Amino acid sequence: MRYRRCWLGLLAAASLWATPLSAARLKITLSNQEWPPYMGQSLPYDGILSRLVKEAFARGGVDVAYRYYPNNRALQSARNGLVDGSFGWAPSPDRMRDLLYTQPVLSARMVFFQRKDGRHDWNALADLKGLPIGVTTGNYYSDEFDRLYREGVLRTDSAPDDVTNLRKLLAGRVALFPIEQEVGRYLLASRFPASQASQLEAQDKVFWAAPLHVVIWRKHARGQELAERFNRGLKILKDSGDFDRLLSETRAACLAAGRKP
Repeated sequence: MRYRRCWLGLLAAASLWATPLSAARLKITLSNQEWPPYMGQSLPYDGILSRLVKEAFARGGVDVAYRYYPNNRALQSARNGLVDGSFGWAPSPDRMRDLLYTQPVLSARMVFFQRKDGRHDWNALADLKGLPIGVTTGNYYSDEFDRLYREGVLRTDSAPDDVTNLRKLLAGRVALFPIEQEVGRYLLASRFPASQASQLEAQDKVFWAAPLHVVIWRKHARGQELAERFNRGLKILKDSGDFDRLLSETRAACLAAGRKP
């Protein structure tokens, strides 16, 4: 009996030794920022993208905590290792020197908002020649948009922020305003009375899209493993149908929480 207990003990120990370290549940901290409805400390579930990232990591055996930074510091905190990573970033050669990229979670989709009583159809951006287009100072609207502006094809009218541009659109001072689709709809719901918001609509056509990735500090001791765990978890999330369900559920919750009477 004594030998049997000893043998069972050795088997238990062997099974522990055989368990790969990567199977252990990990805990990480990612930088977050204010970009509603995708990200935001006061939003339900911290926003649409925040929830999807946390759920995908959870299915890969990783628990995530968020640390909020101003926009210009959120990415830098991941690049210099103050946090394990960040999310909501498109790749660039400069960023990829310091960061590992996962599969994209979502894509930011740039569309034009317009008045419902002043629709403007187009096939190419150049077709919008001469129309006053609102732009927000410091925002990027794609290489093609910038080129057409420099060539004098597109006529722009600048404002300091997106809400001001939506007000200009309502007043008829600009014909179109380009903004990320989810962001535009959230701003209309949260910053404008329903009677005003109902006068505007997003065009169906996306003129520029940018993938939104999770990034991990390249010097992280388990950086590659974290990226692989996230990719596995994201696939599980999508294959199960939970991705689309959580996306719709969180979008609705954010709009309801921010909706202006």
